[in-house]
Amino acid sequence: MNRFIDLFRHLANYRLNLVVNVVCNVLNAFLSLFTFLSVVPFLRIIFQSGEETQSVIEIPAGSGIEKWSAYFDAFVLDVGASRALTYICIGIFCITILKNAVGYLALYSLATMRTGVSRDLRNNLYSKVLRLPMSWFTESRKGDVISRMTNDLMEVEFSVIGTIEILFKSPISIMVSLGTLFYLSWELTLFSMLFLPVSGFLISRIAKSLKHAAKRGKEELGGLISIMEETLGGMMVIKAFHAETKFERKFSASNDRFFELMRRLYKREYLSSPVSETVSLGVMATLLWFGGRIVLEGSSGLTGDWFIGYLVVFSQIIPPARSISDGWFRIQKGSASLERLEEILSAEEMTDAGVKLAEPLRAEIRFEGVRFAYGDHAVLNGIDLTIGRGETVALVGPSGSGKTTLVNLLARFYDASAGQITWDGIPVESFELVSFRTQMGMVTQEARLFNASVAENITLGSPNEGGENEDELKEVADAANALEFIENLDQGWKSSVGDGGNKLSGGQRQRLSIARALHKDPPVLLLDEATSALDTESEHAVQQAINRLMEGRTTLVVAHRLSTIRHADRIVVMDQGKIVEEGSHEYLMDLNGMYHRLVTMQNLK
Repeated sequence: MNRFIDLFRHLANYRLNLVVNVVCNVLNAFLSLFTFLSVVPFLRIIFQSGEETQSVIEIPAGSGIEKWSAYFDAFVLDVGASRALTYICIGIFCITILKNAVGYLALYSLATMRTGVSRDLRNNLYSKVLRLPMSWFTESRKGDVISRMTNDLMEVEFSVIGTIEILFKSPISIMVSLGTLFYLSWELTLFSMLFLPVSGFLISRIAKSLKHAAKRGKEELGGLISIMEETLGGMMVIKAFHAETKFERKFSASNDRFFELMRRLYKREYLSSPVSETVSLGVMATLLWFGGRIVLEGSSGLTGDWFIGYLVVFSQIIPPARSISDGWFRIQKGSASLERLEEILSAEEMTDAGVKLAEPLRAEIRFEGVRFAYGDHAVLNGIDLTIGRGETVALVGPSGSGKTTLVNLLARFYDASAGQITWDGIPVESFELVSFRTQMGMVTQEARLFNASVAENITLGSPNEGGENEDELKEVADAANALEFIENLDQGWKSSVGDGGNKLSGGQRQRLSIARALHKDPPVLLLDEATSALDTESEHAVQQAINRLMEGRTTLVVAHRLSTIRHADRIVVMDQGKIVEEGSHEYLMDLNGMYHRLVTMQNLK
């Protein structure tokens, strides 16, 4: 029931469409009733055409079907059977046109609601994903997130249809039809309603296990997409290590599990239609027997033509009743998908309670007793470090010593588990997050570019994005040693770099990321092994660009190739989450400690 309410809550922004849908459904129900009951006057004309007719028709008192029959007989007597038949056929045609026009308007309003809810959820999910902390992404599978934002979202969209049908469409049709049936014969209608709870009980039993099966199927589909995403992203490694068979077995096993889950799901879902149809036709057969006896006995005012009309109207209860059962199944499936979407929407965001607007660094950045852990795995164990304005500080040490984590904490991709980081004496949590990150530029080992033009990648995040003139772009590209290769591209600044920058070499991608940082012109620069993945020639060009980028800025450098940081103002050596050595290159070499061993291993002495 809670999920039913959740689905309905998403329709709140489409109240006008909902009102239009309800009004159109009401009109459609009454117009459909007139269309179905038109069989009664038609049959009355046909059956009485060969009989001797009265010259005068007496209208009985009351408001039952006898009175309506008398009015119609008087009309036929007045205009003639042939002309009355013509009028009826024209009336049926006009009512049908109006009914379908109203039905189309109801469906159009429904289309606006279902696609609108889907659009709103998609926007909310994407915005939420952008605001989630990096820790959430380390614990989530990319393929599963994509599955939730595509397949689960589609299920929720179908659930909106189910919700509308259960609340505002099928019940209206059923109520209008039931009211008419009670008017025609209350005894027969009460008798037929004794069988309706049987269908509802059977369908509810089938639906009970549907939600759990749907959720398990969605989870398995997320795993399947994750395997596909990993395969496409690591195809070169898979082929290089002859791992095709392993991945094929892994995918096949997941695919088989998904097949079994979905087969079980559809087995339950498809059972609802034959069950409801069997029960409905059983009720129809019983009505034919019971109602036929009433007509033959003449114990009520129900005549043969009106009994046929009764059966036609009753048969129209079956489609909306089946729609309710199908809609209920869609809601059960959609509620399982909605739970998976809510897991993203309710995920805890990084705290951004800061209200101060960050200003360019005036004095220093301080790490005071900073600790951090990924889950139970401690990474930083009490870091105390001061970085003065305009100073270049390099972080070196073995893999896993916490260098990159320290940079990520300063960028506030994560918050420290203990201790604090201050910016000119103010804790970084006090700053509004966007304004704080505006003060920093970042160049990482993996130069992440987006499938857009060269110019769009350089101006990423700029408030004047797309409005920069070519001279501004040339200036930063030249400083990043990227101008020459950009101008040699087929479309220059408008050239697409491809998915992830795959149309460019590693060195070109890195120089574009440096140009992006130069364009931002931040007072503080974070460099995370920006040249470690490059060949010697590319490294030389990129290092020249980095040196220009560092001029006049406060810089924190994570270095793998120690030759790139020999001239840093200070070198900080880390090991097992602690600072073990600190000083200039010459001082640390004379110290003959860990830094000396690292330099010796790289044969840089």
